[in-house]
Amino acid sequence: MIARIKKNEELFSGYFLVDVEAEGIGRDKTGRSASPGQFYMLKVGLSTDPLLRRPLSLHRKLSDDSVRFLYRQAGRGTALLSRLIPGDEVDVLGPLGNGFPIPAGIKHALIVGGGIGIAPLMALADYVSGERKDITAVAFIGGRSREYVLGAEEFREKGIETFMATEDGSLGTMGLITHILDEYINEHKHKGTGGWAIYSCGPHPMLISVAALAKKHGIKNYTSMESNMACGIGACMGCVISVLDREHGSSIYKKVCDDGPVFDAEDVVW
Repeated sequence: MIARIKKNEELFSGYFLVDVEAEGIGRDKTGRSASPGQFYMLKVGLSTDPLLRRPLSLHRKLSDDSVRFLYRQAGRGTALLSRLIPGDEVDVLGPLGNGFPIPAGIKHALIVGGGIGIAPLMALADYVSGERKDITAVAFIGGRSREYVLGAEEFREKGIETFMATEDGSLGTMGLITHILDEYINEHKHKGTGGWAIYSCGPHPMLISVAALAKKHGIKNYTSMESNMACGIGACMGCVISVLDREHGSSIYKKVCDDGPVFDAEDVVW
């Protein structure tokens, strides 16, 4: 669909929020609402350079006709996107992929994000705080320094307890956010881990650590994976990752765009 840029603003050097409008952009082809964890493929520019679309996670669903993306300028495609102004048009495909599952019985959601990985987690926080008030959410946000800790104020505005950590100590606790997560679980695990789930997205080393913590504490961990994508619909096989095939005791490849981007962290071959 052809969508129109409503707002495109730089948060700080290289990080942007863009609001995009089009009729029905917040719903899929069947009419179901876009889910936290799903993504869109955006084509910017009128030429074939760049040729491929850029995948962006749903950051916030503003309405059925308006969605928001958080992105980092990392290459030619996102550089072109960063130059668009209100009224400009962009070709959008989505929502795509599978979002964060919330199995029956989940009462505590531990939301763990690092850097730009906070992008899909904000949509999850919107959903939990707005439509699943039976679930208590706690956010853990990490970054290299204070400017890379994104979304803390928005989480707190939703009434979500929020912990922060930076590697240089410029905001929150000095160190890694996974240390804070481990301490939190140790402090509260006497209440039992039944009904708990971790939802994570961020740098690969962080996701490995979160997966290890979840396994150690016996908590289910759903993680949003990143991969280079060409088509976004499972046709090109360009975004595969290795996951466990428990039935045969081996590993198989699954597509991040079509089978994910959210996976059970215990299934991922890290």
